[in-house]
Amino acid sequence: MRLIRSIATLLAILILVPATAVLAHSPVFPEENLSPSTAYEISDPDKSWAIYTVLEHENVNYYRFTRSSGEKIQISLIVPESPSDSGFLPSFALLGPGLIPDEHVNDRIQVPSGYGSITVDGIDPGQAVYEPFTPGWFYEVGSLTVSAPADGNYYIAVFDPTHHGNAHNHIQQATNYALIIGYLESFTPLELVLIPYSVQEIYSWEGQNQFIIFLPMLLVLIVGAAILYWRRRQGKNPNGISKRLAAVGGLLFLGSAVGTIYQMSIALNASGLAGAALITLILAAISIVLGVITLRYALMTNAALTVPRRVGLITSAVIALFLWSGLYLGPALVIVSALVPRSTAQ
Repeated sequence: MRLIRSIATLLAILILVPATAVLAHSPVFPEENLSPSTAYEISDPDKSWAIYTVLEHENVNYYRFTRSSGEKIQISLIVPESPSDSGFLPSFALLGPGLIPDEHVNDRIQVPSGYGSITVDGIDPGQAVYEPFTPGWFYEVGSLTVSAPADGNYYIAVFDPTHHGNAHNHIQQATNYALIIGYLESFTPLELVLIPYSVQEIYSWEGQNQFIIFLPMLLVLIVGAAILYWRRRQGKNPNGISKRLAAVGGLLFLGSAVGTIYQMSIALNASGLAGAALITLILAAISIVLGVITLRYALMTNAALTVPRRVGLITSAVIALFLWSGLYLGPALVIVSALVPRSTAQ
């Protein structure tokens, strides 16, 4: 009964915490798009997209979408590094029918015949924005919201205005940025499934090493395995296949929580203290509670795999899936631990 009450409390908390997918952009990682003819196609410009990519400073990256007259166009440009530190402050231009031609548009931008343009010069915001769900940070260097003046194809051109063809103008010749377009938050089932892995790519976009990204979870697994080995030497190791599977699943939940807290600390170091960090802490706390509940069952010497415990384990795994805790492997192991036949559970 205590396990069921704990799960009920978790569900109540979860209702109060917005799902990551509701408040995040759909992440995209495009390949080369260096001319209007090879522009990356944005199929639904109403939907909120976050396009994470890299800009070679001598190049211009192009994106294409279709709008009808009067429809909303919403764009913003973000970078992971402080422009004052990196020296990289990109700009973007909206190209489209019905826009006023601009004779001062950057000469590296290919403007289609008959199109006008609006250029948004990058501005150093000075302070990073904290994003609580990834968690992460970014510097917004430019934004634009307009109504389409005419029907047709529109292009966004992202460029580095400080580059003038001299390779020695930059210490770095390629720098990361993300283009945010759209305003309606929605995800396909496949996008939802891939979010944990997209987040790892976002961390790489921020400049983090892949090994370091997974190090917190790896350390939790190593420490957990050491403790389980010590318990085995003491004759207290989890007994039976069900509890062993639950033990690993619980450690993966704790590993996700530690990884989230680690990423939060990195992000807050870039952005400064932010009230939104409370959301991150709540999400991490839920993973911790899931791990504790699962490990409590796994480490109980004489606990039988009763129906309430099976229900509790499966419910914990479903909540973990909802939060992407344990990178799918943790919830899968816990579900299997709950479905083990009673004859082989011990």
